[in-house]
Amino acid sequence: MATNFERSIQDSHQTAILKAGEPQTNLAPSQMTIEDLLEEAHQYLADADLERIRHAYELAKHAHKGVVRKSGEPYIQHPLEVALLLAGMRIDAEGIMTALLHDVVEDTNYSLDDLTEQFGQQVANIVDGVTKFDALAGKPNKAAQSLDNAPGQEPAEPVQQTLSVVDKRREKTETVRKMLLAMAEDPRVVVLKLADRIHNMRTLAAMSTVQQQNKTRETSEIYAPLARRLGMMQVQAELEDLVLSYQDPERYAWLKREVEEEVQRRMPFIDEVGRVLREEMQRAGIQAEVQAWQKHLASINRKLGYVSGQPSGADLSQLHDLVSFRILVYTDNECYLALGHIHALWRPKDGRIKDFIATPKLNGYQSLHTTVFCFDNRLAEIQIRTHDMQRTAEYGIANYWYLKDRMVKEDSSPHSWKLSYKEMVAWIEQLRQWQSELPQSADEFVEAVKGDIFQEQIFVFTPKGEVKDLPRGSTPLDMAYRIHTDIGDHCAGARIITNTDDSGRLVTRLVPLDYELKGGEIVDIMVNRTVHPTRDWLSFARTAAARNKIRRYLKTYEREINLQLGKERLDLALKTAGAVGLNALVEELLNQARNEDKTGDLRKYANRDDLYIAIGREDLQVEDVMLHLLPLVRQVNELTHGEGANPHTSKESEGSAVVKLAQCCCPLPGDEIVGMLNPSKGMYVHRSDCTRVRRHRESAKAVIELNWLQIEPETYLSPITIVAHDRSGLLRDVAAVVADAGVNMTTVTSTTNPSVHKAVITATLEVMATEGVLDQIERILRRLRQVKNVVSVERAFNAH
Repeated sequence: MATNFERSIQDSHQTAILKAGEPQTNLAPSQMTIEDLLEEAHQYLADADLERIRHAYELAKHAHKGVVRKSGEPYIQHPLEVALLLAGMRIDAEGIMTALLHDVVEDTNYSLDDLTEQFGQQVANIVDGVTKFDALAGKPNKAAQSLDNAPGQEPAEPVQQTLSVVDKRREKTETVRKMLLAMAEDPRVVVLKLADRIHNMRTLAAMSTVQQQNKTRETSEIYAPLARRLGMMQVQAELEDLVLSYQDPERYAWLKREVEEEVQRRMPFIDEVGRVLREEMQRAGIQAEVQAWQKHLASINRKLGYVSGQPSGADLSQLHDLVSFRILVYTDNECYLALGHIHALWRPKDGRIKDFIATPKLNGYQSLHTTVFCFDNRLAEIQIRTHDMQRTAEYGIANYWYLKDRMVKEDSSPHSWKLSYKEMVAWIEQLRQWQSELPQSADEFVEAVKGDIFQEQIFVFTPKGEVKDLPRGSTPLDMAYRIHTDIGDHCAGARIITNTDDSGRLVTRLVPLDYELKGGEIVDIMVNRTVHPTRDWLSFARTAAARNKIRRYLKTYEREINLQLGKERLDLALKTAGAVGLNALVEELLNQARNEDKTGDLRKYANRDDLYIAIGREDLQVEDVMLHLLPLVRQVNELTHGEGANPHTSKESEGSAVVKLAQCCCPLPGDEIVGMLNPSKGMYVHRSDCTRVRRHRESAKAVIELNWLQIEPETYLSPITIVAHDRSGLLRDVAAVVADAGVNMTTVTSTTNPSVHKAVITATLEVMATEGVLDQIERILRRLRQVKNVVSVERAFNAH
């Protein structure tokens, strides 16, 4: 039997096609009664529960007596409609009672204590979770509530009139934050809020244009994505369609008309496919229900690529899944049996068979998907699932209470619903952690949830096979912090293991912290105890949790970090200018600053550590300090060595400059080089013809002329490219030659072209900085050219 929620979507259909989320707009006053609600609830609840629901209704009716909504209906109709939606989802008695009472605390003189006394702590807690953030701070003036001031909607006056735009925005974000945190304790909070939002959107036509825009934007950004994440497909579909109908009514009307016409054109094909599927299931002895269903309009709109008011040019006739087929059976085994019979009927399309039964989605969704070539080679998408899977697909987390009650009554698989529930809401556990980890700012919290939870997710794997879900665009740093805070704090990069070709060959490559992870990659996080978070990390940490942990680390250790960074930056700048003796020079500079006005702002630094910290924090620029230090360097040199003395002869040196060879061009002795000063990381040495250098030539401060006598690296990196005829053991033999030479390979990748048996190996050699670096590299290249099947070995030059 169809539930009320299902009937509310399907009643208006003139065809046998099921439509997901057909939106309703109620302009006329509703005639809903408590008897309608009790009749729906009686289908699955006990008589004692119905009495409790009636009691909640009587209190709500009395509390809202005489109040009407802007749509013209008595206010009690709103909680009745919301309760009926929840009854259609088969929510338990407490959930329905809460739906009837959800606006009582916010809009009347009843308190949470009153609800606790009459209906219990659970009901009061759920009501509290959906109550506006500042509702308990002061009750609205009941005398002011009229035809124009409807509870649960946007009051025109006098309550909201005194609030500024900023105050209203703060109230809304605080309310959402409160709801999300309460949801982590009891998911019925968010199920109720989504049902409440559906009815508000159905009656949105009675609101002003500005209020419509605000509600639709909030629904689009928060509530529809939240329904999707919770697996509540029916709710998501209706909310998205209602949003589209208000945001672009002309587009919505055109799309609805065109889709109906296209579906009618396809009806002969749809009827024939459905007939064949039913006959095949009967022939196989599978008790199955075959349905044809149409995607909701907002989903079709996305598939057409309609963005920012501009259509992509795609045609409805090109969407083979405009109408799909669904086969409902009773057991998992029957799902796989039905799939086998379908593939015996029609050839499946490569890459379109998906098994979400063995591997459910994060929101609990389970089904088998296949796309087959039917009559005249026309494609048909078919989904196969059990009836329980279908309820979960439609109602997501809201299905938990129905399954729980049924499983307990039938004493069947008593732990299965617990496992399903755990899988379905595992991501909610993140919210409990965020209560203590995320900033208390409501705006930042809500934005973090929208970015980390509501956006599209990717799945990556640890080397042990553990699955980690991350927002699209995440980096190794985000994954490291997801695993453990300590791993994130010392993350030095990652090794990515991928399968690059049909031969099944695995390729391992090193990637930096800002690498964007791809779905399906195996990610091995590299940890180095000497690595620690810097402010730069905030620029490529994508998840709010990672950024917050970085900020917390910086807050704890930032003084020491800035002290070291500032000292290294200034020491590097001095050495680049040919001066040494950092601490002594800075002490003399600060002494002068205390006695003279020439040094300006430097007078406020009490000691050299304060100066270093200011440079590390970038409150003070290295270049500005150097303007004062260079004249002092000349004075010291004249006094110590006489005029014209070479400052390089000084033996005093405190600290070492942070000088690194750039990995984009990997310079070697003999190459013309320049230095590029990165204030947060030190000096990077590039080949003078590197493209990165060309882009910064215009900045005199960015590029510094260098020679090899000024730098003393411990190791050099040399990328090489090996071209060979592919054979078994090729990569092993190459690695053996390099190892025999006492040289490390920091990265190595191998790609093959099976059609021509060609292999290309790229590797980076790490050579110790001894005399004859170039000779060492040349010897290795000669030995590699002697490896069997190797065609050529050359030094590779990147980015120049």
